[in-house]
Amino acid sequence: MAVNLNSRRHEGKVKKMDRQQSKEILQSHSGNLQPEEYLSDQQKIIFNSLVGMVDLKTIPLQQIDTIQLSQLAIELDIIQQANESITDIGILIDNKRNPAIMVRNTALKNISMLLNDMNLTLNKRIHAVIDSVENKNIDDPFKDLMSDD
Repeated sequence: MAVNLNSRRHEGKVKKMDRQQSKEILQSHSGNLQPEEYLSDQQKIIFNSLVGMVDLKTIPLQQIDTIQLSQLAIELDIIQQANESITDIGILIDNKRNPAIMVRNTALKNISMLLNDMNLTLNKRIHAVIDSVENKNIDDPFKDLMSDD
């Protein structure tokens, strides 16, 4: 079960401080993520794109997370290859379902699980950004609009 560092539930002062310290430690060690060596060139490109899309201040990924990020890159590559097969060959092969459809569906399930485990789903990212704005960890884009100046 994942620990929510952005919890909104009522907690004691000590628990809140522990949670905040944990979050700061993770954020200070995040970044400089390198793809695993076993990835293909295409998968390394996907990996680097994924890392570039993640705001490491709100979702502090560390070097240990490269295993899951690498697996995510592999699954995305599998989907791309399966989609190419489906486009080239079609949905049916000799009146039977193209096996690429099953491969793609499995990869989609794996991606969903990996995104959820790493708190990279849209819902988790929105909550992380909202929490960062509320805690003044990032600039609020509406701050200038709402000021009385």
